Amino acid sequence: MNYCPNCGEPVNEGAKFCPKCGQNLEATTGAAPLGKAKAQWSQFLTDESGELLMEQAKGLEVTRGDLKEAAQRKLSGRYGEWLKTILWYLVVVALSSVFLSVALGKMAYHSFWYNYGYGYGEFGSGVSYVIWLLLFLVVFVFLFLVSTLFQAVMQWCSIFTLKGQRADGVRIFRYMIRSQKNRVLKANVLTGIYTFLWSLLLVIPGIVKGASYAMTNYLLEKEPDITASEAISKSRKIMHGYKLEFLILRYSFYLWWLVMALSAGLAGFYVLPYQNVTEMKFLDLLYQKYQEKQAESADL
Repeated sequence: MNYCPNCGEPVNEGAKFCPKCGQNLEATTGAAPLGKAKAQWSQFLTDESGELLMEQAKGLEVTRGDLKEAAQRKLSGRYGEWLKTILWYLVVVALSSVFLSVALGKMAYHSFWYNYGYGYGEFGSGVSYVIWLLLFLVVFVFLFLVSTLFQAVMQWCSIFTLKGQRADGVRIFRYMIRSQKNRVLKANVLTGIYTFLWSLLLVIPGIVKGASYAMTNYLLEKEPDITASEAISKSRKIMHGYKLEFLILRYSFYLWWLVMALSAGLAGFYVLPYQNVTEMKFLDLLYQKYQEKQAESADL
């Protein structure tokens, strides 16, 4: 079974025109539909024999399978470079989560005495509740910043891996602090806050906005003179029309996320490098395409 490259409609073998939109099919193969929402939302297409065919990334002339294979080649024998960074993150998250749990328990305990004991069941319960609430908020903000910066370090490690350089996250983080004049920290904190605020509306707007900021760190590394705000704006510009393709690529790792959850995070030492390098390879190809368009526009 072939598919129309314009609308994704199934067409018969040998058909010259799409019965739905009238697209000329003589010069197209129809193996992997592109462009329209019906085709974009489908991660896999199935031919008559039941073989799974991977949809091509829109306009990049590369399949998700190609991107993942390229990532595995770059990571071959190099997963150990990511070990220390991921381990530090897991330790910090575990300790912070324990403290958050303790704080919640203390808040519930003191709230009970204050509300049901009319403030007399245990002296100072109301004050203790406020103190533990403030500590909870401080740790929550700290955990938010750690997670945001960890994602930034993962992306920078991916860039270094694609360039054939050592992906030492601790060294990269020091470089981001000392040599980048806080523009990397500022950009990632801003995108983290923006994504969080959009997520308050509903989950989906936050996911889409997160995709629009996906190229921010790539641009910060690629263009040393660009500011944090400029990198965010340029990322939104380049990702326009490609956010869905990027999200399809990202969520194609959902089975790996399940494995990571079932393994209590241990599979993350494999999954996180694999996913981040794959996504960065997509962004690298997209940036090259953007540069080509800019050069063509300049020539015209």
